[in-house]
Amino acid sequence: MGRCKYEKLQAIEPALDEIRKIEVLKETKPGIFYLKSQGFLHFHEKEDKIWADLKVGDKWEPIDIPLKVTKKILKYFVKTVTDAIA
Repeated sequence: MGRCKYEKLQAIEPALDEIRKIEVLKETKPGIFYLKSQGFLHFHEKEDKIWADLKVGDKWEPIDIPLKVTKKILKYFVKTVTDAIA
């Protein structure tokens, strides 16, 4: 399972822009976010499937990224990331 090339994340760029505004997160490389010194959010790809791994507590939770991304999906994704910080 390899990390997703950033170019394949263009459909969720509006959500990534919102996530970048969260001050406690640091984007160490495009599409790879840390909370304090811990990995928090990154993306994977396998075949034609893309998903995010989000650190929730002590576990990594996968979030599927559909091929057709809507504004509703982007809003849900940002809310899920924001909720995981709390």
